[in-house]
Amino acid sequence: MLYIVLPAYNEEEGLEKLLERIRRIAQAFSLDYQLLVVNDGSTDHTSLVVESFAKVMPIELINFETNRGITQVFRTALKRVCELGQENDICITMDSDNTQNPYVILDILKKLEEPLDIVIASRFEPGGKMVKAPWLRKLLSLGVAWLLKHVIPIPGVQDYSTFYRGYRVGLLKKGFARYGEALIEGYGFSGMADLLIKLSTLTPRIGEVPLILRYDLKEGGSGMRILRTLWGYLDLIQRHKTYRSRIKDGTL
Repeated sequence: MLYIVLPAYNEEEGLEKLLERIRRIAQAFSLDYQLLVVNDGSTDHTSLVVESFAKVMPIELINFETNRGITQVFRTALKRVCELGQENDICITMDSDNTQNPYVILDILKKLEEPLDIVIASRFEPGGKMVKAPWLRKLLSLGVAWLLKHVIPIPGVQDYSTFYRGYRVGLLKKGFARYGEALIEGYGFSGMADLLIKLSTLTPRIGEVPLILRYDLKEGGSGMRILRTLWGYLDLIQRHKTYRSRIKDGTL
């Protein structure tokens, strides 16, 4: 079974296009799948879009009354996947704003067969890139990638912060068993880097496939808050440096 997790905050237009594309791909390639959409306190028609597609697709909608942020969205969704899924099932997470090509799901599934436990759709893998991203966001993405590669290196990983990834459900279960709610921590988008770093302590089998991020196709505004995001990554680095130091000196 393939589980596809989509976080959604005021994504009515992009989500509608993305769900239709996923529906066509699933039919064309006979994918056995389940969608989980987490509506993070949207004030537009996001929930109505999901409900309309639920009539023709296997979708479970989780509604938050207020905006709770990326960390809580993925913590809730991945725990739900672990409740539903088996060890060898696959979970793919991605954005809902139509900037990430859903056909890359097929590339991720193929790459997982090597076998790997995590496959990242990477903007920095050869063949990947960002198209028409705002210069500040592009600079932040490149800077974060460079910094984390040097401070907290993970073999095979160049893109630490993208949402678009495939995981074996068995690995997610091991992650929650070891870290509990703390499997995903951090401010804003840094939570996804935190998740990746923690899961990398449980497996070396991590790889990437190229992703062309089409920011020119983005519908609606960005959910990223630059200062909060920067603070989140600085906090992430400090926490993991402390954690690794305690492991090294035997105090953890």
